[in-house]
Amino acid sequence: MTGTDPAELISRLKRHRPQMVELASYVSLTVSVDRAFLRKARLRFLPRTAAGLEAELWFSPLVEAAGSRALLLDPEASEHLRRDLAQRSPQLLRQVREFTVAEHTRAPLVVRLYEELLWSALQTTETVDTHARHHADRVLRMVSGEGVTAAVADDTGRWALHYARRLPTHLLGRDDVWRIQVASCERLGLGLPDDPAGGRTGVTVQARARVQHTLAIGVTARSDGIVLSRPPASGARILHAQGTRHKVRLDAVSSLAHTAEPIRLDLLDGQSVHLPFTVVQRTGPDGDLRMSLSHPGSALEVAVADYTGSDPSAAHCAVLLPDGTIVLHRGDGSESGRVLAESPLTTRSDLVLSADGTTVSYVQNNVRHHRSLRPGVHTTADPTVENVQGSSSSSTGTDATTVASRARDGSMDVRATTDGRILATSTAFPGRRTTRLIGQAPWRVSSLAISADAQWVAVVGNDSLLMELPLAPGRRPRETQLRFSATRVFAGGDGGWVIAGTGGPVGLNTEEGRSYRIMPEVDPAGGVSPTWGHGCVLVDTPVAQMDVLTDIPGVDCLLVDLNRASGQEHDEFALRLVEAHRRGVRVVCGLDVSDAQEEVLDAVCHWLDQSADGLRLAGSVGAAILNDVRHLVDGYDDRMLLCAPSQPSDRRNEFHVVPASPLISTLGFALRSRTMAGGAFEQAMTQLRREIEDAFSASFRTLREGRVFQWGLELPPALPQSLRKLAVAILLSLPGCPVLPGRMLLEDGGGLALRRLLELRRNHLALSRGDCLVVDVGTAYVLAVARRHGDDAVLCLVNVAHIPTTVEFRPGQLGATTRLQDLFDGSVLTLSDETSLTVPLTAGSVRWFRCIAQ
Repeated sequence: MTGTDPAELISRLKRHRPQMVELASYVSLTVSVDRAFLRKARLRFLPRTAAGLEAELWFSPLVEAAGSRALLLDPEASEHLRRDLAQRSPQLLRQVREFTVAEHTRAPLVVRLYEELLWSALQTTETVDTHARHHADRVLRMVSGEGVTAAVADDTGRWALHYARRLPTHLLGRDDVWRIQVASCERLGLGLPDDPAGGRTGVTVQARARVQHTLAIGVTARSDGIVLSRPPASGARILHAQGTRHKVRLDAVSSLAHTAEPIRLDLLDGQSVHLPFTVVQRTGPDGDLRMSLSHPGSALEVAVADYTGSDPSAAHCAVLLPDGTIVLHRGDGSESGRVLAESPLTTRSDLVLSADGTTVSYVQNNVRHHRSLRPGVHTTADPTVENVQGSSSSSTGTDATTVASRARDGSMDVRATTDGRILATSTAFPGRRTTRLIGQAPWRVSSLAISADAQWVAVVGNDSLLMELPLAPGRRPRETQLRFSATRVFAGGDGGWVIAGTGGPVGLNTEEGRSYRIMPEVDPAGGVSPTWGHGCVLVDTPVAQMDVLTDIPGVDCLLVDLNRASGQEHDEFALRLVEAHRRGVRVVCGLDVSDAQEEVLDAVCHWLDQSADGLRLAGSVGAAILNDVRHLVDGYDDRMLLCAPSQPSDRRNEFHVVPASPLISTLGFALRSRTMAGGAFEQAMTQLRREIEDAFSASFRTLREGRVFQWGLELPPALPQSLRKLAVAILLSLPGCPVLPGRMLLEDGGGLALRRLLELRRNHLALSRGDCLVVDVGTAYVLAVARRHGDDAVLCLVNVAHIPTTVEFRPGQLGATTRLQDLFDGSVLTLSDETSLTVPLTAGSVRWFRCIAQ
């Protein structure tokens, strides 16, 4: 009834058609009026009227829409009719209410809910409102799919949204009504309506969660960024996030970005999303990082200035985006301005930033434009058309030049050939040009630059390695491992470098609070083979429980002991193995190799041919057979060979994963002595720290006959049930390959949340692949280890004692770390430069913190 006052319309109709208005009042306590309901209302409240009155109402201005079976009263007119009836005759209003309830006892639940809401708006008693809340809760449960089929839940959501717009604004402001709308929209993949109350973020998140369930998402780290897929693409890392079959929401942010503002991604079912990042970093003469910035998308070009001061009208860096926009950045990486494209068809190229950073120039429509960044200075354009062409080489074959650079003083030319040789030619003395080989790149060079003092040459080649080659004799080359793939390098006026490239670490956050850190593998597994097995957690399970365990977030690999399986279970295992792979979960088979050599090799070949991801060998067998098994495993791609604790120590050289028997034995003793007096527990904890330091020192990957292995971490034998969770928490805090009993995850209840620990370990490469350093926290009761992988750092604290305690961190003890973010609840502790930080720990508790530097 847009533009018409309902009171005025109803007043006018009352004068000419009073009975029609009365009939409309008697059906105004429902949201949909079918023909049967309308007729019964007329016969009940206006028995002396004829059936023509129904037709009169059907086509009256009080009706917003009418079909062959039902009509919808105009919401504003309907609200006015109800209020008027309540004022004129509360008793008659109650009779209308009783009639409506009686006639709609079998009406859809959504219709009855909205009738309850309309009635509650006319009453002030708590009983009426409680009844309405009860109906709202039932509808919400139906929309959430509780106790009904997916089709019924979808239909309930559609009708809930259809009728919601018919409610008065003051009813739409109710939290229970808003929850139903949010849940319905989320279930159906629709956008939310405007919130009349506003500011109900918490209610919205809770309502969304009612209809969401855990879904698997694939993510693949590429040199230029990440690719997300749903369902997960083959070979992708599996993440889990709450969502619906229509949509999963993720926030992505580059760890190298100049801003913490995330990028919101809506990943639809059957969709694959490529999210590239462009990265620019400036380093000082000593290699210290002075600026880092990242843009979503693939930038066309990057330009840098020599200027490193703080003039607000000068830019340190300029990035040309695909839409023609030029983004300017200050020395700290923050954005200082944008030069917008003039139209969607604008194309720009050959971006240049002046040495002092005050002028940016670019070619647009074959004309070079010069734009001053100082206030009040206008843009100029060269009167002549420019032809921008890249340099070419007259040489051919392996001696052809790919890129070249000249020193600022003109004394040196450096070029790279197609086979990666770096050649320097001295031009200081005309007529006496000398060329010498200064280095060999392992790839085709994409960019090189000569330092401002002409002492170094920086070389990159679409890789994470930055090579610095000396031009002066007596110096050694330097190599720096970057956190992204470098494509361009520039010489800074201060003697440092500016490196531009793509990719880098990316953080993914889900709506329910899960956090993932995706990093392209610079050193994929530190020499550990296969790559996927580095720091992998194996969940030990019988064949029957494989399917249920693969649904648990954080479970990436199952260990199935086939020695205890029957013939029928062997057949089931082959089917469940295929299903586990479909869900992105790897499977390792446990085999007994005590049989004859032929039988052992036949069993190994059989399960490797069945695509088992690895084998765990138990039983005593000769060294020659083990050597044959290792050669068989090496003949298949990405297969892992694990050693069971029963294998003799002198026959463990053939395995990728070897039991850390001394460490596990010491851990068991420390846990069993936690209630002992006389210093026994303290001594056991001291010994445990020494074992951890010995096992996971920088040289822990001992080479045996040229092979690299990692430690297998199983629960200590004969450990009391009450201590098993605490032992698992300790093992998950350490490097290597922990082995967890699957039943502990299925029975995971109160106390330590093992599923959460498992998922966090999988989400943070620092926990699965990082190095390990034991930290002194001022008490013998707490085991503290610092884990680091690249720029991902996690501090693990485990109170092994049976009593509460506190740990203390002295100023500067954690190096550059200024804040500790709890990985379980997201809370943040701030480290002071002047006072110590104390952290409380309850008995047998575990706290993992992400270490955040300034």
